[in-house]
Amino acid sequence: MSMHGYSLLAAPSSRRFRPRRGLSFVEAMISLSISAMLLSAIAAAFTASAQAVDSNDQFYRCTQAGRVSLNQLLREVRLCQTIQVASDHMDLYTATGSSRTYRFSSDQKQILMVLNDVTNTPSYPLASNVTSCTFQADMAPDPTTHVSRVVRVSCTMTINVGKNTQTVTGSAAPRQALVY
Repeated sequence: MSMHGYSLLAAPSSRRFRPRRGLSFVEAMISLSISAMLLSAIAAAFTASAQAVDSNDQFYRCTQAGRVSLNQLLREVRLCQTIQVASDHMDLYTATGSSRTYRFSSDQKQILMVLNDVTNTPSYPLASNVTSCTFQADMAPDPTTHVSRVVRVSCTMTINVGKNTQTVTGSAAPRQALVY
């Protein structure tokens, strides 16, 4: 049991285990690389989300401007005294006697309102990012004079922002063309 007076079981250990006080260099580097990858993924997700919000906001604003422009245009048609319609523009005299032209500018991708009564004929953009716009008039003979006149005006515009496309359509009948 003992050799030279030493007990084999009770021999003092030359190696004592000491508790560690922190991370080793390798552990610290692994945890830093994992943290960096997670932060990079979070930054990429945030950037993609912000870009999607901006794209949706721009599309919503352009679509809303197209709808508002279409409503204004159709209101003017309902109240006009006279109207002439071509495929890319329409000329009308409003209820107050002002002369206006609504036209589609394909090179600027805008719907423009031109005030013809003013000396420098200013044009005001009503909607942007409009890739196509058509005006169409339905004609019918006047029951009293038998001369053709506009009885309904239709407008169709297509708004395109990025990959999103929206088509808005409306029609109106000039009040002077209504027969009761």
